[in-house]
Amino acid sequence: MNLMRKRWGGLGLAGCCLAVALLGVGCERPANQPKIIRLAYTPGPSELLHRAAVHFAEKVRAESGGRLEVRLYPGGQLGNERELMEGLKLGSIDLTVTGLAIIGWYAPEYGMFEVPFLWRDYDHLQKVWNGPVGEELRRAMQERASVRLTQPWFRGPRYLTTTSRKVLRPEDLKGLKLRVPELEVYIKTWQLFGANVTPIPFTDMFMALKLGVVDGQENPLATVYASHLYETQKYIMETRHLISFYVPAVGPRVERLLTTDERKLFYRALDDATRWHNEEVMRAETEYREKLEAAGVTFVPVDPEPFRRLAHEQLPPLFAKVWKPGLYERIIATHESK
Repeated sequence: MNLMRKRWGGLGLAGCCLAVALLGVGCERPANQPKIIRLAYTPGPSELLHRAAVHFAEKVRAESGGRLEVRLYPGGQLGNERELMEGLKLGSIDLTVTGLAIIGWYAPEYGMFEVPFLWRDYDHLQKVWNGPVGEELRRAMQERASVRLTQPWFRGPRYLTTTSRKVLRPEDLKGLKLRVPELEVYIKTWQLFGANVTPIPFTDMFMALKLGVVDGQENPLATVYASHLYETQKYIMETRHLISFYVPAVGPRVERLLTTDERKLFYRALDDATRWHNEEVMRAETEYREKLEAAGVTFVPVDPEPFRRLAHEQLPPLFAKVWKPGLYERIIATHESK
């Protein structure tokens, strides 16, 4: 016990404040010091998400006249996505922008949000997100994870790429050795289409493609370009099979830390950063296509309907014990009713 007293006593005021902040307990803040909002995420400083976070931080500081300060922790400095979600509940961070794995952790009955060929486009996604289904999901996440989910940050649709084979119909996938992420919904979907699915970690994917361990993979154009996959892949099928996105998650400490007016400012700035990020994603889609074509890759138009019909007919029964009954069909109907 004496040793513990010495260790804590040697921290001083600054160390004490840091320690209790990480535990979600606030220190007395001098009147002339800004309120600190901590935003942490796993993508690194070179990625668009970080640039959008900087945009958000600058907007908050400018509109608050310096009374609020957003501190950024990119590149997983404060932990992986699961640890950051726990940090939100504990109050060690206030905001994260995360992938959809969090839905599987806290609300698995909504796991169809990452199913290939479910979303038609980003308009369809936003209509669902801001309708009854999205409200149900956000309520479940608030109750189970104590976080508030805001508007999606687009990641760019995913495309199928191959070394030497054009894929126009599900039958063309038969026997194709395809690398997919190590996620059950991806594995079962591409197996349904007839591919010889091989889950491989992302870090090993380039060499697996180069050596012929697998013949294809699927990712957004930004990833295909940044990871130099065009050096091994001849064709990019315009499947746009997954309309993927990040989602900002706000922790409960924001409600305690900020006044009503400050919270309004916080969410206005977050909405502004969301618009900026999503516009940049759409602009970059065209830019990456041009770069990949210049690198010698051929884009192949694909009719997604045969894939979509097969997925709609056969995927829900495979996940009947997990997914919320009828939810998949409600999402499809949201698009068809527009």
